[in-house]
Amino acid sequence: SLRNFSRVDETDMKPIDLNEGLHSTLVLVRNNLPDNLTVVKDFGNLPKVECLPGKINQVFMNLVSNAIQAIKSKEIQAEEEFLTIKTWYTDQQVKISIKDTGTGMTEETKHRIFEPFFTTKDIGEGTGLGLSIVFSIIEKHKGTIDVISEFGKGTEFVITLNINPQ
Repeated sequence: SLRNFSRVDETDMKPIDLNEGLHSTLVLVRNNLPDNLTVVKDFGNLPKVECLPGKINQVFMNLVSNAIQAIKSKEIQAEEEFLTIKTWYTDQQVKISIKDTGTGMTEETKHRIFEPFFTTKDIGEGTGLGLSIVFSIIEKHKGTIDVISEFGKGTEFVITLNINPQ
């Protein structure tokens, strides 16, 4: 899974199965999942997407890790928390949604999350670079990333990628 995930030997754009990348990411984070977390996978039938596989997997890892951390850092845990990952294909674009029932964000935080070195984590917990890197990778792929968040309820990131970014 680690070799499949990192794809360090692949530095060129190539068509890949994004569902496979998401699956590899979930295998790698499996040991970090709290007992009360249910992972819901709703993977659609996707065409292959032209991209840098290692970079796109890095996006998935950052977003999934942040979601797990947002759930773990909730003061009051629900009996069952959810991480929902959904993929679908529409209008020559692939969409990936990574949604959690974590702490959510205030509007002020939401407007700053893609800034380099901005973090809401405790000192020593994070660099504040994860979402900045995510944003630049998606931008490099000529895609978009939307954030839907409600403080206390959770957050959803929706990535849109063109099948062929040229």
